[in-house]
Amino acid sequence: MKKVLAVVIAGLLMSSIAFAQDVTPAAKAGSKSLNFTFNGLGTFGLNGTGPTAGAPTAGIGVSYFLNDDAAVRVGFQIGSQSSTIPANPPAGVSGTDGSTSAFALGVTGDYLMYMNAGRVRPYFGGGLMFTLSTNDTKNPVIGGGTQPEVKNAPPAGTSFGLIGIAGAEFFLYPELSLSAEYNLNIFNVLSNSDREDINGSTTTTTKMGSTTTILGFGAAGATLHIYF
Repeated sequence: MKKVLAVVIAGLLMSSIAFAQDVTPAAKAGSKSLNFTFNGLGTFGLNGTGPTAGAPTAGIGVSYFLNDDAAVRVGFQIGSQSSTIPANPPAGVSGTDGSTSAFALGVTGDYLMYMNAGRVRPYFGGGLMFTLSTNDTKNPVIGGGTQPEVKNAPPAGTSFGLIGIAGAEFFLYPELSLSAEYNLNIFNVLSNSDREDINGSTTTTTKMGSTTTILGFGAAGATLHIYF
């Protein structure tokens, strides 16, 4: 799928260069765009600006232009995954398979300012992000006994942060563009969920604490924009 997407984007880029040298961007006051971010790149990728545990590395968002040079942008990312851990007991011995699951949700809100109105539009801005992630692991059991379970092992928890943004948007056509950007994590506060180790009727809860990070580069990469 990624290879097909790369070929499609490359084709759009080549045809745009060959046949649309003079492009007037559709971005102006009142314009809106749908934003599709790939490979955990850009504001919605959320490496430092969104969920990491069990989440897909892509996101979707919407931009709204307040005027020709400024826009607000909201991004979303949600994902879940689950898998089975085979017990693989020896012949003649019973076994119970284990399992793992994870869920992650991220939301970002940005304010962007553009430096010109041309086909290539550098921009900078800032934003806020919030993420939530959980996980659950049940270990396989060979023979009899209780199946141990672990809930919310690190990095499960919630985080909140402020980011700085710098990037550029290139218009293939008036209503279609690609952008790439870097994010600077100005600060990020991660509150880890309490870990629960469950063994039958016994549950042991471990407080995992919190972490504050000041300054550091987050994810960077490409987003496809469709204007309407």
